[in-house]
Amino acid sequence: MTNSYSLAASIHGAVNRDIKYCTDISQYNTLEHWTLPNTGYGDCEDYALLKRQRLLDAGFARKDLHLACCWDETGAYHCVLLCRTDNGWFVLDNRHNWPMTPKSLPCSGRAAI
Repeated sequence: MTNSYSLAASIHGAVNRDIKYCTDISQYNTLEHWTLPNTGYGDCEDYALLKRQRLLDAGFARKDLHLACCWDETGAYHCVLLCRTDNGWFVLDNRHNWPMTPKSLPCSGRAAI
């Protein structure tokens, strides 16, 4: 199956290992700059965009991949990729080493995924 959990988990782990976290202000001298991380550095939305691109390239349908902007448990603005797999929906978050179910993530109370 194209939308396999194991494929999503593999891509999630590879991107998390390959990209080093760096803020947009440090890298581009601007608060927000959404791009695929072609320098080896990126922030949360860059991780999410790269995971989305790799999953699309692997055969996942666009309708099964959603960027989600939210507040994390600390109240910081954050971007993740929501991914539908053969095992259900998972959140691919650069702060976690494995895909998480939406209900398993901590929440600030301001917004939930």
